[in-house]
Amino acid sequence: MLCLKQSSFGFLAQRYIRLHRSLALLALLVVALLIIGTAAWSQSQPSAKPETQSSSQTVTTSGKGEGAPYSMRVTVPLVTLDVSVLTENRYFVPELKKENFHILEDGVPQTVASFSERHGAITVVLLVEFTADLSLTQRNALRASYRFTKTLRNEDWVAAILFDRHLHIVQDFTQDKSAVQEVLTKVELPLSREINMFDALIETLDRLQQVEGRKYIVLMASGQDTFSKAVLDDVLKRLEMSKDTVIYSIATGHGLNHLQADNQMSAFARMTGGRVFFPFSEEEYGDAFRDIGQTIRNHYLLSYRPTNKTQDGNWRAIKVTVVNPAESAPGSKDDIGRKYQVIVRQGYRAKRPGE
Repeated sequence: MLCLKQSSFGFLAQRYIRLHRSLALLALLVVALLIIGTAAWSQSQPSAKPETQSSSQTVTTSGKGEGAPYSMRVTVPLVTLDVSVLTENRYFVPELKKENFHILEDGVPQTVASFSERHGAITVVLLVEFTADLSLTQRNALRASYRFTKTLRNEDWVAAILFDRHLHIVQDFTQDKSAVQEVLTKVELPLSREINMFDALIETLDRLQQVEGRKYIVLMASGQDTFSKAVLDDVLKRLEMSKDTVIYSIATGHGLNHLQADNQMSAFARMTGGRVFFPFSEEEYGDAFRDIGQTIRNHYLLSYRPTNKTQDGNWRAIKVTVVNPAESAPGSKDDIGRKYQVIVRQGYRAKRPGE
């Protein structure tokens, strides 16, 4: 009996070892498939240089006594701003220097950590309200969207999304502008008169979280909402947390005495560092898109490390101004302290501990 028990134990042990090895091989296979899947998803998304929101620094210090120095790694937040500087005629002001920018966070001066002037590729989403209550302004918006796609370059990424009571991705991100033009010319009249602008904007922002780098949303809408589950406060809170997406609003309902709707379209652009337009004619829609194309393709990128490092989840107000270089005299040809329009997001919400 003892021999039988020992023999049975040896047999079970061997089965356990074989089972353990099989499970280990299966786990390795699953990990490998996950890595391959993640790489494939990344390659399918528009890629741009990622905007760093925080950085790690290693601080070497020593305690009291004769102990050896030790290293401590801390995370220092880095705020990156997309800044446009325009003349009175809405032209981009090039060749400014780091010394020409003055940053305030909650009224406290900040030191510019990095600075660059950008004239590169763009990643943009055309988010268009398109309901069964089709108006001339909606038709003008679609025509202007088509004309905007003609200004895109080969390296640009663009997606087109329509919304009524639902969100319709008619064209996912592509560098083939002819594909976007084709879907815009074949848009069918929707059946719903309901508008879910809040839900559509939040869902678009969530989708863009998976895309690296600076992104732009061109929102063409009346500013009204009749069907969303979300409310205006939900959208505003979501915009406060979105640090690398800029919204340009084109209000298609301007002149219809919907003051709140116009104010909402203005707020979306102002909070994120974009602009709002109130066109009436097809020509004015074209002018709006030309301004947007010039602004998003030409801008400055500024970064700074906030002096207030408290992680309290509070709102931080930002103000950027263009100032004179120290060596220039007011009124001289080098005086750039004229009233240029500086377009930048209004602020950001600080992280909370553990985020």
